[in-house]
Amino acid sequence: MSEDGQPRRTTKTVKVRIPKGATDGQRLRVPGKGGPGHGGAPDGDLYVNIQLRPHDLFRVSGHDLYLEVPVAPWEAALGAEVQIPTLDGRVSIKVPPGSRAGQKLRVRGKGLPRPGGGEGDLYAVLQVVTPSVLSEREKQLYRELQQASTFNPRAHFS
Repeated sequence: MSEDGQPRRTTKTVKVRIPKGATDGQRLRVPGKGGPGHGGAPDGDLYVNIQLRPHDLFRVSGHDLYLEVPVAPWEAALGAEVQIPTLDGRVSIKVPPGSRAGQKLRVRGKGLPRPGGGEGDLYAVLQVVTPSVLSEREKQLYRELQQASTFNPRAHFS
């Protein structure tokens, strides 16, 4: 505070330990590390707002992580085992036959740490992607599938 009782902004460096399991948007109180007290009062508290930087692969929601996982149409239709990254290495997940875009597969305990122990979960969100360039053989196989299939993804429009 200034001599006239108005708050004033000052800069100082303070070392703060961020507890394990802190989440985006959480507010931490650091007692006695704020501005000086007025009239002999003890120093005030410092409040730190936690803000996580975005990650290239993972989206955070609380202690859970979300990862968009591209799969080929045949992997979604027939099922597959695919490798995905986690914060502590790669793991295999099973894509069940008949999977659809947007479907979430949970990988327990591969999220962010929780304050009381344990971890959140990782959700693999399936994204069915089609090849942008097809060989003549691939085009032929897609045409054969088109002729053989009775599947109509827009049947509910009728």
